[in-house]
Amino acid sequence: MNYPRLARQSVILALFIGFTGTAAQCQADARTARSDSAVRGPALTPKAAAAQLRMVAFEPPTASADEQRRTLRTAAEIAWDYVERNYSSHSGLVHAVNTWSYSTIWDIASALAAYHSAKGLGLISDEQYRNRMNRALNTLESAALYENVAFNKLYGTRDGVMVGRDEKADTRGYGWSALDMGRFLVWMKIVAENDPAARDQIQRIVQRLDLRRLVKDGYLRGGNLDLSEGTHKEYQEGRIGYEQYAAHGFALWGARAEQALGFDTNATPVDVLGFTILDDRRGGANLTSEPFIMMGLELGWPSERWEEQARNVLAAQRERFKRTRIMTMVSEDAVPVRPAYFYYYLLRRDGKDFVVRAAGGGVSDSYPRWVSAKAAFGWHALFPSDYTWSAVQVVQPAGVRGKGWSAGVYERSKRPTPGFILNTAAMVLEAAYFAQRNCPLVKPSCN
Repeated sequence: MNYPRLARQSVILALFIGFTGTAAQCQADARTARSDSAVRGPALTPKAAAAQLRMVAFEPPTASADEQRRTLRTAAEIAWDYVERNYSSHSGLVHAVNTWSYSTIWDIASALAAYHSAKGLGLISDEQYRNRMNRALNTLESAALYENVAFNKLYGTRDGVMVGRDEKADTRGYGWSALDMGRFLVWMKIVAENDPAARDQIQRIVQRLDLRRLVKDGYLRGGNLDLSEGTHKEYQEGRIGYEQYAAHGFALWGARAEQALGFDTNATPVDVLGFTILDDRRGGANLTSEPFIMMGLELGWPSERWEEQARNVLAAQRERFKRTRIMTMVSEDAVPVRPAYFYYYLLRRDGKDFVVRAAGGGVSDSYPRWVSAKAAFGWHALFPSDYTWSAVQVVQPAGVRGKGWSAGVYERSKRPTPGFILNTAAMVLEAAYFAQRNCPLVKPSCN
């Protein structure tokens, strides 16, 4: 998701003022980063790496099925607490962060995911679901679009009004994110397939969008209002993982970005702790858990290559734990530490394994390292094992009754990251609902 830089640095900083222990934690995380270099495996040639491609297996958890169900149920209840506390009855939207009344289109998709999953889990009644979903869809049907093409990057959650970079109401907006739009389109399809009463309205919402404007030469196109020139500019958006997930969202509605849909066009195999991971030959990939978890939970695996990549992404994290005894669950998250307050914890970036990148910036050993709650629950729902179950136990302090889930816990101290986040809540609800059904959420029935 693309939170505005202003929001990350001013609003989110204000939320977490008074947080203690940050400097010490960052020093510990820097030690972790240095220790990773000692366990990194030798580089492989593309030919050698490709030869190692295989479907990794995971040992099933020793915890009973009942214990796992209870834990996921409790986690989902806590996740729903966040939605309840941060819901706007006027717009039907939910705050992206607990005291920040704005939402990206990615976050709006997460709100829809939360409503759908909570209903499926029986956390809310049919009437409560209908009320929330109808309000959200009504807002989406009338909300202003950027350039009359796509949803703007940011909206106010209290009233559904389009806002600019300064978070003030703006009739023009400042751009669209093709990746955010892709997630939104995935959830438009999931709701349409599972909720016949909403199908016609969803069709009208999608028809408002000029999806083919967001696809060019087989790739996804982002759009932005250039600050220096005041003109609209477009660019190719996405790298391996997020790009393919978002492209599938577009394809569900007939806008096929052929070069972005598959891995092979731009993939290059690399070795991460003995496991072959498909990286992006163009560079700059945010190679992390999130897109693979979302694809598995929401749409299912489009091919064996998708599942193979997902399993290897998880297996590399498990291997880091085996070598360092540091619980590893990487993702993108809002983490309240200077300078960015939003970070990508990546398996690999520019030839280095297990690094943290600031949103809009570079990689640094001084950035925080955390065990992602949404990654722990998402991976456990998809590939339940002793490792994922251990990760679920480790992140428990991040969930607070009546408030929701934070990003997770810091790797070294196991202290929870402060604040509460919609995207973590949505993923926990999705994971619990997937585990209950044991099939992708897009399917109305698992028979």
